[in-house]
Amino acid sequence: MTGSATSSKLRSILSLLGLLVWTVVNVVGFWIIRPFRPANVRSADIEKLALRFHRGALWCFNLTCVIKGEPCTQKPTLYISNHISYIDIFVLGSALPGTFIAKSEVAKWPLFGQLAKLQNTMFIERSSRRVSNQIDQVRDHLINKSNLILFPEGTSDIGTYVARFHSNFFQAAASADTEILIQPVTVAYSHYQGEKMDRQTRDNYAWYKPIKIVPHFLNGLGMGPAQVQLICHPVVKFEDFESRKDCAAYCETVIRNGLLEALELEQEVAR
Repeated sequence: MTGSATSSKLRSILSLLGLLVWTVVNVVGFWIIRPFRPANVRSADIEKLALRFHRGALWCFNLTCVIKGEPCTQKPTLYISNHISYIDIFVLGSALPGTFIAKSEVAKWPLFGQLAKLQNTMFIERSSRRVSNQIDQVRDHLINKSNLILFPEGTSDIGTYVARFHSNFFQAAASADTEILIQPVTVAYSHYQGEKMDRQTRDNYAWYKPIKIVPHFLNGLGMGPAQVQLICHPVVKFEDFESRKDCAAYCETVIRNGLLEALELEQEVAR
């Protein structure tokens, strides 16, 4: 692929309308479930609805998700992933039985913020003073509510590079009473119309500063068929490592190697 990928305005409009309708339908579905189901049944139903919603969103982006390895379905599990784009949420949400750890600002987003709340997304504030308390909250959520998906880079990037992992929230997987599993997962936007993506084509999916999100979002909805790989690496446990930093470094290395393999690169390409 040599940069010939272009977005169709007609497809973008139709896909946007389809995504909005699909989102409203699922929001209504979540609201219907919440008051009329026992807590354990409601949690399972919300999980199924979330998987279905994200798969439909991927369809609107004309993306096919190819899963390699086995997603861990045990509870509680903390999924660790690299971060390339807001589209990662649809990719991971379409395959993993868990919800996301998100920054508090996401809760204020129109429509999608409400949907995130309905899916039991855990919102955290970016404050070093509250880290210890938030680690306890993440652990409690894992044990008592649902699996969680964490982006330890803290930001998104160009899709050929994995930034250093912040290790703080890995500590949440340390529990004396409950075994919490950790599964590293690699996301890789690899092919467009059957050919390997180049940097210019991947920029239609990777979102990073200073790219404005609205034009990028609309452009992505107008793209042709593309493939994203989701590589589920072997499960590990926090006690397998000497510290949270060792655990984070291991996951970072495994995910980086998975990205290089999926993109058929010998080394990372940074900005």
